[in-house]
Amino acid sequence: MTHNNTWRNAMQSAYGHQTPPAASELTSVEPGSPMGELLRRYWQPVCTSDELTDRPRKEKLLCEEIVLFRDGAGKVGALQPHCSHRGTSLEWGRVEDRGLRCCFHGWLYDTDGRCLEMPCETEEFRERMNVWQPAYPTLEFGGLVFIYMGPPGTEPIFPIYDIIDQNVVGEVELRGMRLWGDQGIGYVKDCNWLQHYENVVDPWHLIMLHQVISGNQGHNMLEGLTAGTMARDMAKIDFEKTPLGVRFNMVRELPNGNYFIRHAECILPNAFLVPAVYDSGARKTRATELSWTVPVDNEHVRGISIVAWPLEGGVPKADWRPGTDISDAVRPGAALERSYEERQRKPDDREAQEGQRTTAVHALENLGTSDTGVVLLRRMLRDQLKRLEQGLDPLNVVRDKDAARGIPTGTWNAVLTSDEAAALGPNVGRLA
Repeated sequence: MTHNNTWRNAMQSAYGHQTPPAASELTSVEPGSPMGELLRRYWQPVCTSDELTDRPRKEKLLCEEIVLFRDGAGKVGALQPHCSHRGTSLEWGRVEDRGLRCCFHGWLYDTDGRCLEMPCETEEFRERMNVWQPAYPTLEFGGLVFIYMGPPGTEPIFPIYDIIDQNVVGEVELRGMRLWGDQGIGYVKDCNWLQHYENVVDPWHLIMLHQVISGNQGHNMLEGLTAGTMARDMAKIDFEKTPLGVRFNMVRELPNGNYFIRHAECILPNAFLVPAVYDSGARKTRATELSWTVPVDNEHVRGISIVAWPLEGGVPKADWRPGTDISDAVRPGAALERSYEERQRKPDDREAQEGQRTTAVHALENLGTSDTGVVLLRRMLRDQLKRLEQGLDPLNVVRDKDAARGIPTGTWNAVLTSDEAAALGPNVGRLA
């Protein structure tokens, strides 16, 4: 029997191929895991303020289920779901003025988890038992509810970045919003949080996925790019560490000699700023919302935002929309109900990111210079894990009240002349 060995020099056989485990140090978020403990050192958004009505709300965050409610005084509680009496879920409880009452035998808990009433027991018995339902601290800002899931007494001051500081941005109304429903930006949901977060500092995918492969998916300033043009010639891009995390700098020369400048920034460990993904027609536009990549568990992710909604004459501007509001009218690939064929012909973020496996396997990647932003982000996250091991506060944990407001960010789109672009400094000017 004669074998043709020629193919062996041109093909890597899939036979017997082994898939190594995922990099759990960075991707796993359950209690006790390195990244899970890091993320628990920050205030994490769990829902919008207006989602807490006259009923309790069950959410899942960092692999933990939590029941949230607002009592009659307006204070928010975040309790572990199973009642300390017999384990019935408090999601079926009744919200009352003083707290949340379990449906089974009526035990009443306040927002700190203290059991105030045991209707089937004597008051003496209740006082002697001194039952406390496990709970987490909460705060509200900008229309979002945040909880702190780290060790008691280590809560940092909530950081207010410049784009959501009304003393900096002026006449705006802060709104807590789920811009992408129960998904992350680009309507990504069924994958690990990190591969979704990394997308923020991967500008090359804007060119290839959202323009060349699938046609214009909202990034109008990159129109006219074709598969016949080498991607590296379409724009000049570099990456840099910032005081908050990592950002990219993209510069593209326009036909009229001006320059299109774009930045997006990851604010460690899981917040991000993305400027408008559609052409607003403005000469310069800053990011209009601060968003979080929220790990539901190790295999699911969602996004949630504080939007700085502009006011006009003291009322919210009616014809305005947030910069990352990618409805299917703006970006057809964002439509959740698409046929399999349509998703294959015009994939979007959901297909690209969820298609990396539920959790991307870093050991199988072959990274290039275009992945510098991803490499920097992973490296900085690992640096924060080391700081936590050393007993130090990680990056962006704020302890000084005076330093907690108006924290500068660096995310925007702009159309500038060559002189204006050069004046931005070496990280951008040299690209122009």
